[in-house]
Amino acid sequence: MWDDSVERVLRWLLRGGTWEGLANELAWKAVHATGASVACLEWLPGVVGDALWERIEELESVIASAGTAARAEHLREWPNDANGAETAAEVAADEEGARHVSAMYQEVLVWASELLGGRLEQEPGLRGARLSPFRVPAATEEPELPAVVAERLAGGGPRYGWPRRRRDDGRRRAA
Repeated sequence: MWDDSVERVLRWLLRGGTWEGLANELAWKAVHATGASVACLEWLPGVVGDALWERIEELESVIASAGTAARAEHLREWPNDANGAETAAEVAADEEGARHVSAMYQEVLVWASELLGGRLEQEPGLRGARLSPFRVPAATEEPELPAVVAERLAGGGPRYGWPRRRRDDGRRRAA
């Protein structure tokens, strides 16, 4: 039932790219943030792709939970608005799914950076040459998140639907 939301959320995360492209993006960001050699890009994207896939398996349950809760909340407020409840469920599922995959993106990026940092301590020869003619990345540099991911993690955007009513007024919509 939630397959469409999973597909929309993954399409949103990929931003027009592919799964392999996302793994490459995360691997590059980790290499850049740690100052590791670009030679690490030969093996790191595969490891990052596997880490992403492990975390994506829980996406459908997160989406289903958010959608089901939003549908129930909508029907408590407007008991006869089944179409509105379905719309609210779909929007809430997509929003929670996007928040979840944004957190997943950040988690995998930090994990990949820590993995490289640990390898650099064990094998100092993995430290890379300058990646840019303008600056050398610091090993403690915080990896940069794409704007859409950072916005979701910051809780950007208004809540869908009507603004919340005060729940303590004791009134209920007419059935």
